[in-house]
Amino acid sequence: MGVQSGMLDRFWSATAFAESGEFETARELVREVRDILLVLQSGEPASGVWVTARAMMERLDAGVEILVTAPWEGGEVQEVRRFQEEVVRQGRQVRLLHRPGITWHGVLAHANAVSGIVCILVESLEKWGLSKDSEKRRPPIWSRRLPCPLVVATPSG
Repeated sequence: MGVQSGMLDRFWSATAFAESGEFETARELVREVRDILLVLQSGEPASGVWVTARAMMERLDAGVEILVTAPWEGGEVQEVRRFQEEVVRQGRQVRLLHRPGITWHGVLAHANAVSGIVCILVESLEKWGLSKDSEKRRPPIWSRRLPCPLVVATPSG
């Protein structure tokens, strides 16, 4: 309900701006917010994660919401900050959330609660407890509750 009421609020605000002749502001308010939810278990993931995030943002014409699940360490903060600066230079939205210890269920709850998440991007499924043995790999129960596509940035080893 919160998502729909937020959209309705944006619509009414856009209507008010349009009526006063501020059409560009009105357009921006009704433009659909699209973000990739990049879930990092450390601030320094494999380089393929950054490459995949950039490519997904370009293909989906989206910004990025970065959800870091691990405690910060000095160098890791720098990696994320550099990526944030690059995203801003490209004129895209970026938001950083630090949620140490969040579980996968918390990630799903967040993705369900935030409007505009077009995909969830993770470094690997193994880090979330899925077996590396391809014969044993089956879609886990949590995958049935995904609000959007799940993209795995790096192949399993």
